[in-house]
Amino acid sequence: MKHTYQDRLCLFLDILGFSALVKGQDCDVVHKVIRRIKLELRSSKEYMEKIGSSPIAATFSDCIVLSIEVNNEDVAEASNILVTATVKMLQDTYLNQAIALRGGMAYGKLYHKADGVFGPAMIKAYELESQYADWPRVVFDRSVMEHLKGENGLSSIGFTNYGDGFCGVDCLTRIEDVLNIERLYLFQRDSGMEHLEKLQKMNTITLAKLEEHYGNPKVYSKYLKLNARIRSLLKRFDQLPAYLDRLD
Repeated sequence: MKHTYQDRLCLFLDILGFSALVKGQDCDVVHKVIRRIKLELRSSKEYMEKIGSSPIAATFSDCIVLSIEVNNEDVAEASNILVTATVKMLQDTYLNQAIALRGGMAYGKLYHKADGVFGPAMIKAYELESQYADWPRVVFDRSVMEHLKGENGLSSIGFTNYGDGFCGVDCLTRIEDVLNIERLYLFQRDSGMEHLEKLQKMNTITLAKLEEHYGNPKVYSKYLKLNARIRSLLKRFDQLPAYLDRLD
């Protein structure tokens, strides 16, 4: 039987601080973390089946690979669905488990079956995660971005231009999108209040992560960048205490 590549969207994710988790916790704690992430992954896969092609997921050690077959003309729509599912996974995993994920997304040739996953799209996605994502976010390869030209953003959630040469999404993307709308209503609606609470919870989690990883600069620096993004949103939506706002 001849094996061939397919044209697939590929998402490569890494669990931030997984080595420290394994070293600092017993097997049962680590097992529960992995199990919960797999539940989030299963939920995302069910969402992505709307495209009409069943997504495939693989997990090994602290890495997750999620891919879906898609024709060239459908990449924009498929990217929208994959990114929406990814944002949900990033947000829910951080809010519910205090586990941060980072990654890369690429489109191209990929072999992804039960017996293995490899190919140029996997290499691109992995390089984005390992070399450029840097902090808890998912950055897009040119092979994804070129299908979004002429668009103001992905139709359901949008994406962020980080100002460092990359666009992508993170655990704050959905919260930012909702609060940009809810500020028009002075955050008085249920959705506005709910997402302000989520933003404050993420701030609390991140401050705890900074304290936890003090003395571990490799991990600490990544949460510091996430903290800067959270702080910028707190300031934009007038959620910083007055004395802290004056320090900026």
